[in-house]
Amino acid sequence: MPRLCAWVLLALLVSTQLGGSCSEPDAVPLEELQKDVSPPFDYALYCDESGTLVERRSAVLLVYRAEHLERVYADSRVGNSRAQALLRQLEDSLRATGQALARQSLGIVCASLPACVVQWHKLDEFMPSRGEGGMHLRQVMAASFSHEARLQHVRNTTIAAVLDVLLVGTVLKQGAAGATEMEAATADARTAAAAAAAPVEAGRLAVAGLEARIAAEELPALEARLAEAEALETAARHPRSLKELARHRPASSQPPSGLEADHPRWTSYVAYWHRRYEELAGTRPLPSGVTEAKPPLTWSSYSGLLNTFQRSLEFQRAVTRWLQQAEGSRQCMPGMKQPLVTDNTGLQLEGRANPVYVDQLAVDQATLSPGVRPSVHSVSNKQHSFAGKSVNEALEQFRADSQEATTKYGGVVEVRRRGHPLFGQKVRVSQVHLVYDGTGLSSTLQEELLAAASKRGVQLHFYVP
Repeated sequence: MPRLCAWVLLALLVSTQLGGSCSEPDAVPLEELQKDVSPPFDYALYCDESGTLVERRSAVLLVYRAEHLERVYADSRVGNSRAQALLRQLEDSLRATGQALARQSLGIVCASLPACVVQWHKLDEFMPSRGEGGMHLRQVMAASFSHEARLQHVRNTTIAAVLDVLLVGTVLKQGAAGATEMEAATADARTAAAAAAAPVEAGRLAVAGLEARIAAEELPALEARLAEAEALETAARHPRSLKELARHRPASSQPPSGLEADHPRWTSYVAYWHRRYEELAGTRPLPSGVTEAKPPLTWSSYSGLLNTFQRSLEFQRAVTRWLQQAEGSRQCMPGMKQPLVTDNTGLQLEGRANPVYVDQLAVDQATLSPGVRPSVHSVSNKQHSFAGKSVNEALEQFRADSQEATTKYGGVVEVRRRGHPLFGQKVRVSQVHLVYDGTGLSSTLQEELLAAASKRGVQLHFYVP
């Protein structure tokens, strides 16, 4: 299995104190860390008497050894000067990491980083602590990233996506909020995480004008969606023969023209390619629910897939914001008195091994009283180019979309998002909705589609981002 380097090791090895690039001996691959057995805690493992790091690898090991990190953090809080000096070095290094990640983000064009979504959650494996010390270091990195990203004019959607990962499921949507406001919000998130001693659960916070959406299932949902999109992709793939496939093996150090070697999309592709190779060779088990290994997409096809995936995620997030506003909820679900709209919500269907993730799930909180059947609406978002298609072709596409939506998101479902008021309950979906991107759709075609929807029992809406 290839070593995970580039952004992953950058997250812990960016400064001179935490090591260098993957080609340098001080970088510590995940596979080596996973074999580490923590010795009894001793400051001498990591620093001298003054608290200065004794070697580069010691900082990586300290961050990886959750109990040791929390010990240092706790000691620093009660005035231990050695612990304080050691912690300051970690903070300085992670601030530099945040700045470096922000500068790299200039080349990231996707709203939720689909090129990196499968790899970014590996940060939890390099920095596994969910205690106060681990969350503190994540906050330091996140604050530095956010500040530098705004100086670099990185888009808010990209910033929010990175913070999704850095803050263990905490999605921070920032408008004009600055680092101070972010610190206030993440402090509350840290407290909740420490109290629960578990992944942060879904919910809503409003802190200093900054909305923080805690969604522990956000990354699994994006991974599932990306995996499904890749499995259905019909674009060019490499040959299935291992002998032939080996001739196309990509190298992290040899990116396509126009990309840097450490560009997130390229490092993601290299890891993806090797994962597919190992699945074909039988040295890696297939993901749950997958029955046949497929050869990897070519770089061009993979990059095109991510571009499409990016656009669909941007549309989905826009629709979510619309439905969460009074205007959108009144237009689409006029009967709901207190709508709660969550996106990427896991639903478990009977007879299905893995959960599905609905684009939006709307629940009328006014119907959550004992003895009352809850009003639950599922929403599927679709973007199609109907240009050049006849009315019949457009109607055929709608029939396929409505069939998929009612099959995957209708009937009786069990809500699988922790923190949701219906978590663990089996409920019947009251209404299935489809939201089409209305950009460029003629009024005539909209009328035809709405007429077809009324006959199939699906509520159809058009939204222009």
